[in-house]
Amino acid sequence: MNERDAAAVPRLVAKLGRDLEALDEPIRQWEEARERAFSTAFDRKDGPLGALMGRLPQAAAAAAGVGTGPVERVFAVFDEICDLYARSDPGTCAALREIVHEHKARGLLPGYLSHCARVLEQGGKQAWLERGLAAASIDDQRHDYRDWLMSLGDLYLSAFLRGLHPGPALKRMAERSNDLKPRGGPTPTREALERFEESAYFATSILPRLR
Repeated sequence: MNERDAAAVPRLVAKLGRDLEALDEPIRQWEEARERAFSTAFDRKDGPLGALMGRLPQAAAAAAGVGTGPVERVFAVFDEICDLYARSDPGTCAALREIVHEHKARGLLPGYLSHCARVLEQGGKQAWLERGLAAASIDDQRHDYRDWLMSLGDLYLSAFLRGLHPGPALKRMAERSNDLKPRGGPTPTREALERFEESAYFATSILPRLR
């Protein structure tokens, strides 16, 4: 990043924060509509447990029927955020993580990571690997590190099968990641990314699929 671009970074970070803030209310309304649709189809007061469990697929379909709401707009902002994250210094990356986790879009980070893996599967270029890794770094294992780890594995496999080599990109993203123990996992994200290819999960769940 040249000096001119570096000087523009604070303004761009602030602009991305405003973009996320503008999406808070649409995300809230969409989530509430999905919850209403699910609850209508899955009334916990109606019938025995077996019957309720049988209605789960119907309830899930009802929630999905609400549509994708603001997801496409959120993902477009994530594209910008992850592109900036992948070329920024650790301090800027920390600021971007904080901004994302201040807003409701944070709940769509796992979906965005899966989206990056799917785009790679469909012929996406290296940029989608970088975006997916940036999303994993920003997410910072704030929820369930096992889901985070599996999503990271899916991204790795998608990239590898496209003829890309994720190892160097993992190391680069590790340098930009949080070095503190996350709320949702046992290992700092910086270490988890840096040593992903040395992990037990990689050895048992990823490596056999690379052969």
